[in-house]
Amino acid sequence: MMKIMVTVGPSCEDENSLKQFAKKTNLFRLNGSHGTLEWHRKTISRIRKLCPGAFILVDIPGIKPRTNNTKNIPIKENQEVIFGVAPENEKRLVVQLTKELPRHNQNLNYFSVNDGQYTFDVIGSGDGYIAGRSRSSFKLLQKKGINLPRSVYDEVKQLQIYREFLDKAIKLDIDGLGLSFVQTGGLVGQIRKIAPNLVLVAKVENSEGLKNCADIVKQSDAIMIDRGDLAAEIGFDFLFDAIITVADQTKAHGKPLIMATENLETMLERELPSKSEVISISHSTSIGVDCFMLSEETATSDFGLQTVTWLHNFLMSCKRVNKPKSSTTVINKFPAIWRTLTNLGPIPIVLVTKSGYALFEYFSTVPEGKVFLVTNNANLLKVCDLYANEITVIQENIGSAPTEMLWDLVENNKDILFKEYDQVAVLNVSKYVNTARANSITIFDQKDFTD
Repeated sequence: MMKIMVTVGPSCEDENSLKQFAKKTNLFRLNGSHGTLEWHRKTISRIRKLCPGAFILVDIPGIKPRTNNTKNIPIKENQEVIFGVAPENEKRLVVQLTKELPRHNQNLNYFSVNDGQYTFDVIGSGDGYIAGRSRSSFKLLQKKGINLPRSVYDEVKQLQIYREFLDKAIKLDIDGLGLSFVQTGGLVGQIRKIAPNLVLVAKVENSEGLKNCADIVKQSDAIMIDRGDLAAEIGFDFLFDAIITVADQTKAHGKPLIMATENLETMLERELPSKSEVISISHSTSIGVDCFMLSEETATSDFGLQTVTWLHNFLMSCKRVNKPKSSTTVINKFPAIWRTLTNLGPIPIVLVTKSGYALFEYFSTVPEGKVFLVTNNANLLKVCDLYANEITVIQENIGSAPTEMLWDLVENNKDILFKEYDQVAVLNVSKYVNTARANSITIFDQKDFTD
């Protein structure tokens, strides 16, 4: 079943709220851009106490500049506003930013704040600032992001920001890191060296990330589509095609896919979602989304539990459609094995893989597959929490000669393996070395294990 990831914030950090959420999901997210490190530490401890099997993701503060206002600022239609470091003797409203502006096209004619909700026409720019005329009247809330379409972020500075956060947070009891504004797979690889035991969830949310999507997916454990920033960065006209591209690449690589931003935003103030949101969620199920991430809907809303309950019930009634992606150029390491699996029919698959990464190749070929997973890779077992697929983990020590343990493996787990079928297919995937036995698919029959 498709899953729900809830963002923990001031409206749901108490024990009762977390306990209620834990009845619907074991996936929790904290936003590193908000709250102190001590708040995160205490909140993580509280989640662990109430939901010991929780998967906890922390988003690393990204490189995107945010407004540095400590109070809400009313802005009128046609008002001129300076964002960033203002020129000398500037008389217009100036809104300072938390980080410097990204490199952008000098012919840029508009930009936006708050995930593209409020747009400004560019009337000037300079060293460290951009000036715009507001197209509408609105209230600028605190720490809202600013997006300059098709801009390019400095990856060296981005890695530095990540390192500074990880130096402080690496000892937090978490399972995964959310990497904002990832533009290349190389950046993911560098974070992997710093935090090898954490699940890396890359967020594709700008034009550079979209361009390098395939490499980012390959290097990551899971992908999150942040529709708010993505729309603001590439333009709403291109959002639908971009979502399809990212989804296709993610599922072609057999990785979990998380859909984020404004999934149920109207439920911040109403009992039921809008028809557009229902259609949007249904569309996400049709492209293989594994998990829906709720942000403000739980972090700051008084109706978070109601929203999670509605989504949980709705997803139980949805049919997920996840087909192999023929439009991509993914080449699996052992294509003959995976093609064979698709012809075995509806019998249980036991995947024996020491590294564990064969799971990605299996799901890239059989996207809706169910699997019994036997692996020594503790990190991959955390990734399994993010899949909508039915994955049953069998805790066995694979050792150095996995083919010699297969009979005992089936014997020890025959009650669950033969629960619904008379046969089971055990796939052993080995890294090739000169002493290795061949990768193999072995069909075991229940009658061979009867007393």
